[in-house]
Amino acid sequence: MRNKNGTNRMTKIGIIKKAKPEIKKPVPNGDLVNLNLKIGPKIRAGRKRLGLSLEALAQKVGVSKMTLQRIETGSTSPSIVVLAQISSYLNKPLESLIKDGKAEVFHLRKNQQDALFNHERGFRIIGPQGLISDRITLTYSEIEKGAATEPHTNQGHEWAYLIEGSAVLEVGGDKYVLESGDAVYYDAHFSHSMRVLDKIKYVGLFLRDE
Repeated sequence: MRNKNGTNRMTKIGIIKKAKPEIKKPVPNGDLVNLNLKIGPKIRAGRKRLGLSLEALAQKVGVSKMTLQRIETGSTSPSIVVLAQISSYLNKPLESLIKDGKAEVFHLRKNQQDALFNHERGFRIIGPQGLISDRITLTYSEIEKGAATEPHTNQGHEWAYLIEGSAVLEVGGDKYVLESGDAVYYDAHFSHSMRVLDKIKYVGLFLRDE
C-alpha cells in the first residue's frame, strides 16, 4: 500500500510500564531528497502554467490534494506511476521533471502495476502513459479461453506480441488467427475485436494519436 507508514505501539506487561525507547528517525537518502526538491518546483511551475489548482491536478492524477502538495514541496517522493501521470497532464516529458545529468532508470514494481490492473479487460499497465511518451501505453494481458471483446475503436494504433495461447483478431471485417510467438500491428481507428481460442498471454502497445 502506498503512502501509509506503520506505527510502533508499546506493550504493557501486567502493571509494569516499560520506559519508552528513544525512537530514531531514519535519515533520508540525500540523493532522493535532492531529487524530490528538484521535481516539486517543476511540477508546481507546470501546474500554474496551465492554470490548474492543486485540487484540479490532484483529481486528474488520482491522488489527494495534500499528497500533491507534499510532492510539490519535496516532502514526499511520488511513485513512478504518479509521476508519469503528472507529466502527462502537464504536457511535459517525464525526463524533464527529473533530469539531473544522470541516466534515467524507472523501476516499476509489480505492486505498482497491480494498482493499475483493469479487471474488466484483464490487463495490467506495465508502462503507463507518460513514462515513455505521452502517446504510448504498454500493457500485459492474460485472458481466459472463450473470452471475447465487443467490436470497438480507439484513437490510435495498436501492437501486440502473443507470448502464449491463440486467438482470432478481427480488424475492419478481416480475421487473423494469432498463435504463440506471433506479433500484430493495426490501425485501431477501424472496428476491431478478439476471440480467445486458448488462454492467451500477451504484451501490447497502444500508440495514441497526436
